[in-house]
Amino acid sequence: MSWQFTPLALPTVTAMLVAVLLGGYSFQYMRSNGVTPLLEAFFAVNVGLVTWTLFSVLKLLHTDPATKLLFYRLLYFGVAPLGAFALLFVLVHTDRESEIRVPVVAALLAVPATYLLVLFTNPYGLAIESTRVVERGGLVILRVETGPAHFVLQLLYNALVSLVAVGLTLSEAFRLGRSYIPQALVVTSGVAAPFVFVGLSVARIPPFVSDTVNFVPASAGVTSLALGLAIARYRFLDLPPLAYTTAMEASPDGVLVLDVEKRVVHTNERGAALLTHLDMDIGDIVTSEHASFDVETPSEAYIHVDAPESIYLSTRTQVLERQGRIIGWVVVLRDVTELREQQRTIVERNEKLTLLNEILRHDIRNDMMVILGNANLLLETLDDETATERLETIVRNGEHASELTETIRTLMATMVTSEDTTKPVSLRDVLNAETETLQVDNRTAVVDVPDSVPDIDVVADDLLGAVFRNLLTNAVRHNRGDDPKVSVSVETRPDDVLVRVSDNGPGIPDDRKEDVFGRGEKGLESPGTGLGLYLVDTVVGSYGGDVWVEDNDPTGATFVVCLQRA
Repeated sequence: MSWQFTPLALPTVTAMLVAVLLGGYSFQYMRSNGVTPLLEAFFAVNVGLVTWTLFSVLKLLHTDPATKLLFYRLLYFGVAPLGAFALLFVLVHTDRESEIRVPVVAALLAVPATYLLVLFTNPYGLAIESTRVVERGGLVILRVETGPAHFVLQLLYNALVSLVAVGLTLSEAFRLGRSYIPQALVVTSGVAAPFVFVGLSVARIPPFVSDTVNFVPASAGVTSLALGLAIARYRFLDLPPLAYTTAMEASPDGVLVLDVEKRVVHTNERGAALLTHLDMDIGDIVTSEHASFDVETPSEAYIHVDAPESIYLSTRTQVLERQGRIIGWVVVLRDVTELREQQRTIVERNEKLTLLNEILRHDIRNDMMVILGNANLLLETLDDETATERLETIVRNGEHASELTETIRTLMATMVTSEDTTKPVSLRDVLNAETETLQVDNRTAVVDVPDSVPDIDVVADDLLGAVFRNLLTNAVRHNRGDDPKVSVSVETRPDDVLVRVSDNGPGIPDDRKEDVFGRGEKGLESPGTGLGLYLVDTVVGSYGGDVWVEDNDPTGATFVVCLQRA
């Protein structure tokens, strides 16, 4: 065998190497991520490019005419079906997988298969009329005069299917909008490159001159580079950029596409089902058929449909614009019937909680005040020691029940409201009021308060007093010593304020410091959880603040309340 070497083969060799790299990449991608129609079509295109360029290089570098002719015939195993492969790739790329059926694929490949059969048998010179060997610049070059079958079954057929592929890509891109046009141009440039090179060769524009090296196979490099750019820039192998319909059909929500007249022109399967509920169909103008449709309002709206069953739909709209003018809208319909039922249940429960809160505030609280008032009056008149002791127990437990009633009332107030009630609140006013109340109600307790609490506002509401009231009361009540002491300190920082309430009681073990607030999965069921501390944690959390426990020195506990500065 005799070979010749020339740098003129480098463009085709380069094209072959790029195609090999892309083919290997797509093969590895299929092994890692699974086989998809897009990957199969992409791999087939690269196999065709590699076959074409490989045998083109071998044909150029070999000197024996018979072997050159064999390589010429073999390269058409890559060229002949290339147009069909490109069309299949574009069909997947534009989300037309449903059209890729066995009869369609067979029909597309029937013409290339027929041409290969004619090429190797060459009856009546239909594929090859004659061959001749010429020598240019020391190179032995085989020139083939093709027959009518080459023009009809090869050039014309590949040109037609490639033209269809280009048309599908561009029409889809222009339909979807300008953001898809660059990627469509990349694909079409790759598909069209071989025919551009053929046109230059027919026109004999240098270096595409007759009786010289055939540079048409180098166009495979343009095709491979275009596909490589599409992979790197537009992630072709991850998701076909023009395949929007698949995502639309897979959506659990109904998607309607409206034209400029607000007429339904397209919908997915879920959207069609919801249109049935609305007694509408494709072609109807939504605002005429259902007055509650307001596609020009970007905010979420709701539609209630009574028949054939009661459902609620939320609607979100997105305007479609092209070159500064509105061309339509996309409407997303979501069935929120279950959500609306849950909301209705919550509203009903809130109404019941509000009623219960009113009962706690007025009826039960007033009755407790009457009971305690009469019990205290009776204490002043009793001389019997046993009766006095029992009555004191009644008063003590009654006061505790009254306090619990007030705490529950406050907690329910935080649960019922759904609005943000926070506002700037004077920390000094609240702290002074609560410490003074504690000193009046607990004359045996020593309360150490700073001479001057900083006059600053914090983010809170009317429940802030209940927070400090519970902490101060707990500091005294749970202190078993003879001389309970409570110390209050305030530390200001740039963004927040730390209020510390310390006592000289027994303290809280480290493993209980979280449980005392009722945090975690058990919440209020945590052992030893006080309702008052749960209230403190809930209210402070609603302010965007925090509360925690530290050890006091030398004994006792310190509750730290962190509040944002207003």
